[in-house]
Amino acid sequence: MKKLSLIVLFALVTMMLSAETASENRRGLNASSSVGYVGSGFFRYAPFGHSLYADVHPNLVRLDVPYGTNNKAYDWGDHDNTRYRWGILGLFGFNLPIWYGNVVDERYAISVTMAASANLWMDLFDFRTSPIVDTDYRVGIPTVTFLHRLGKKGVKNYSIAWSPFKHESTHIGDELQIKNVDRGYALKRVNPSYNYTEFVFTLNEAEDRYAENHCVRVGLMVLWGGHWYNIDPWDGDASIATPKSSPWELYLQYQYQSPTSKHGFQGVASAEIRNRALYGYDLTALKTDPNPVKKADSRIFTFNIFLGARYNMPNYDGYFSRVALGLRMYHGNCPYGQFRSINNYNQVGACLIFE
Repeated sequence: MKKLSLIVLFALVTMMLSAETASENRRGLNASSSVGYVGSGFFRYAPFGHSLYADVHPNLVRLDVPYGTNNKAYDWGDHDNTRYRWGILGLFGFNLPIWYGNVVDERYAISVTMAASANLWMDLFDFRTSPIVDTDYRVGIPTVTFLHRLGKKGVKNYSIAWSPFKHESTHIGDELQIKNVDRGYALKRVNPSYNYTEFVFTLNEAEDRYAENHCVRVGLMVLWGGHWYNIDPWDGDASIATPKSSPWELYLQYQYQSPTSKHGFQGVASAEIRNRALYGYDLTALKTDPNPVKKADSRIFTFNIFLGARYNMPNYDGYFSRVALGLRMYHGNCPYGQFRSINNYNQVGACLIFE
């Protein structure tokens, strides 16, 4: 808890330090015809390298009220005859600025940032206890991003980013784990915990968040070793799972933003296609079953879409300067924690985003 408090405190301090530089950058943008941002140094806000809205694990603040597929594996209240149920998902993510600078007449730029995020999935509409279903967190060492401004009408810029080391760890709520024991499941929990490196290529970074823009991004995650998850002996029968060596995850993203109106509003449409591992185990298998079904990991495509509107604060382009409200739709395997073994998961609902 002490370490978490220090991380949050550091995040708030660096965000405040970067807020003033972001305002200076925006004033510099308004004062010239160039899309470049002036200045360089530590704790300076970089106008590129930020998460797109359809990213399944973005580094921004987001609140979802999804209407999603129900499943016995995470249905604490045993709503067996309910195919879809409402839920609450909160995500707190940030991209801490460490260093940012422009070089060669602002044609090139480099940023060093450190991203972290955590999401919390809550079953608040089960009013008997409103259990926590899942919580995941992602941290890593600094990411280095290189940007080349081309100055062309159709292709404004491109960027290349490398995150040398990232870690994700996931956990289920205590009430749900106790319920799994009471139900006699062969698996009390599964431990998706892994380390990876990530490479990202982006075409048309939206440096000017107020202007119309079409952005395309391709990303590749590669495991440092091992598997996406493990089953510890005290958590159940590991023999019913067959982890497969599939050490990569690939995604393609697109985001469109319309020109900003005189009142600061603009439309945003974002989409993601991701190919990732479908974990190979049955969370509802009973430990009393003499012949449990054994699964193996496979691959799956997932689809994530955001459609909505955004309000941009005038004369400021830093953290929490933009608020978006829209509809988020998802199809694929369940994207949270140990439930990534569940196929045909659908979700649609309201989405509130703070950048």
